[in-house]
Amino acid sequence: MDYSRILVFGAHPDDELTMAPTMAMLAERGVEVYICISTNGSEGYPKQEWKDEIVSLRAQEQADADAIIGTRERICIGADDMGLTNDKATFKEFIRVVRQVRPDVVFTHGPHDMHRDHLNTHALSIEAVWQAANPVSMELGEQWRTPYIFYYKGVADRQPDIVLDVRNWAHVRPLTQATQRTQLTLWNTTDEKLQAEANRLRNSEAPYTNTFWFYDRTHLSYLPGLGE
Repeated sequence: MDYSRILVFGAHPDDELTMAPTMAMLAERGVEVYICISTNGSEGYPKQEWKDEIVSLRAQEQADADAIIGTRERICIGADDMGLTNDKATFKEFIRVVRQVRPDVVFTHGPHDMHRDHLNTHALSIEAVWQAANPVSMELGEQWRTPYIFYYKGVADRQPDIVLDVRNWAHVRPLTQATQRTQLTLWNTTDEKLQAEANRLRNSEAPYTNTFWFYDRTHLSYLPGLGE
C-alpha cells in the first residue's frame, strides 16, 4: 500500500479500530490517516447513569485512540446513534469530507450488516466518493477522484482480496480497544485483559492480519477485457 493520505469511514466511534494496526502502520510510515465517524455514540451507554455524558465520554475515548494510532485528523458527522439517515444534507456532508481530505484511498463498511448506521455509512460513503469526483455542488470543495475503495468489514459473500500481515502493529488493536472504556462491558472484557493481550502481541512473532475487500465498481472507465 503506497499512499500519502487515507480516509477511513466508520459508523460509530470504535468501528474503525478493526483496522487499527493497519492505520498505525501507515501513520508510522508517514501516511496521513484521516478518520470520519458518522455518529456521536449517543446510544452506547451500558449504564443508565452515563446517558447524559456518553457523547463527551466517547469523544475523549476517540481522542485517546487517535493518540495511539497516530491519526492526522478525526472528523465527526455527528448523527445520533441509530439516527444516521441517507438524506440529501447528510450525503452532502460526506461529499464535503471526501473533497476536504482528498484521499488516495477510502476504507469503509461493506454491504452486509444488521446495523442501520453501518449500512447507511456504507451507502453514503460509496456514493460520496463517486459524486465528489463530479462537477456538482461545488460549494463543498474542489472535485476529487479517489482511485480506490476498500471494505474493512461487513463482507459476507466472498473471501478477502487482501490479507495484510501487520504483526508488528498487532498490539495496537487491544490498546485502542482499551481506550473505549464505556464499551468494555459490551465487549465482555476488561482493561487488564486488553493490556495483557497487547503485551502478548508485542512479544509474538506469529502472523497477525487485517483483511480487506475491493469495492468492485470503482471508477471503471472501460469495458474489462476490451482495453481502456
